[in-house]
Amino acid sequence: MNGSPRAKAGPITEAAGAALLVLAFAIEVLQQQPRWVMRLSLGAAVVLIIAAALNTAVRRAWLAALCGLALILAVSQLVRMTKEPLFNGLNIVPLLLIGCAAMLGRGAVARRRSLARERAQARSDGEERERRRWARELHDETLQELVAVQIVLSTAAVSGEPAAMKDAIDQARGLITNQITSLRHLIVEMRPFALDQLGLAPALETLCRRTGETFGLEAELRVGAEWSRLGDELSPEAQAHVYRIVQEAVNNAVKHAEASRLLVQLDSDDHAITVAVRDNGRGMAHRPSTPVNRSAPRTVVSTGTGLSAMRERGHLLNGHLTVGSTPGEGTHVSLLIPRHAKRRPRAT
Repeated sequence: MNGSPRAKAGPITEAAGAALLVLAFAIEVLQQQPRWVMRLSLGAAVVLIIAAALNTAVRRAWLAALCGLALILAVSQLVRMTKEPLFNGLNIVPLLLIGCAAMLGRGAVARRRSLARERAQARSDGEERERRRWARELHDETLQELVAVQIVLSTAAVSGEPAAMKDAIDQARGLITNQITSLRHLIVEMRPFALDQLGLAPALETLCRRTGETFGLEAELRVGAEWSRLGDELSPEAQAHVYRIVQEAVNNAVKHAEASRLLVQLDSDDHAITVAVRDNGRGMAHRPSTPVNRSAPRTVVSTGTGLSAMRERGHLLNGHLTVGSTPGEGTHVSLLIPRHAKRRPRAT
C-alpha cells in the first residue's frame, strides 16, 4: 500500500462505513427505531461500497460482504415499517452480494498465494544461481591455482635443487598474489564495503570504476542534483536492493550485451527516486508483438532468471522495474521507487 490519496482514503471510508453499521445495530438493539436504523444501514452500505472500490481485492470482498449485511438490515427495517411481507424478497439481492463477495474474496486470496509462491520461487532460483556462480568461481579460480601452487612446490621439493626451490617459491608467491586479488573481488561482489561505509552513490561509483578497469569499457555514474538531499531516505536494506539491481544490470551488459559504454543514473524528486542503467550493446531479441508505434519498435523484454530476481527486489522496494531493449541499440533498465512508500517485508 503506498501513500497516494486513494490509498489514504480507503481506510478512512472503511472506518466510516463500519461505524455507521455498528451504530445502526446499536439503535436497533437499544431503541427500536426502524426509520433511523434503515437510514443508517443504507448510508453504511453506500460508504462501504465506496471503501471497497478504494481497497485491495481481498479487502474489497469482505467490504462487499459487510455492505450486503447492511442492506439486509435496511430491508428488514423496511419490512417492519410497511408491514409488507413481499419486501422480504429484497433480501435476495444482498444475499447474492454476500455470496459473490465470498467468491471474489476466495479468488483474491488464491491469487495472492499464487503470486507469493511465484515470488518465492524466483527468489529461490536467484539464490541458487548465485550459489552456483560462487561455487564455479571458487573451483575454476581459487582451487585450481592452489593446486598449481601445490604442484610447483612439490616438484621443487622432489628435485632438491636450491635454484628450483627459489623459482618454485617465486611462482607460488605470484599465484597466491593473484588469488588474493581475485578473492578481494569476490568479497566486494558479495558485500561492497563502500555501501556500508559511504552509501549507495559511492558504492556505485566504485562498481562503475571497477567494471571499466576490468572489462575495458567506458562506465559512468551520474548523480542528480537532488540525490544528496533525498537519497538518504533509502534504508541500508533498500540501498542494498538497489545496488544488487544495478550490479545485475551491469553484469548483464558486460557478459551478454557486448557494450562499449555504460551509464548508471541516480536521481530523485519530490515524488520518486529513479535508478537507470543504459548500455550501447547489441540489445536483446524479443518476442514478436503488436507494436503501438511501428516507427518505434522498442518493447519490454520478457523476464529471465536474473531479471526475475531484479523484479523481486524492485517489488520489495514497492517500486516498478522496467527493462527495455532494441536490437542493435542497447538495453535500458529503469527502477522507479515512490518516495515515502512503505517497504514490503521480505517473505520468509
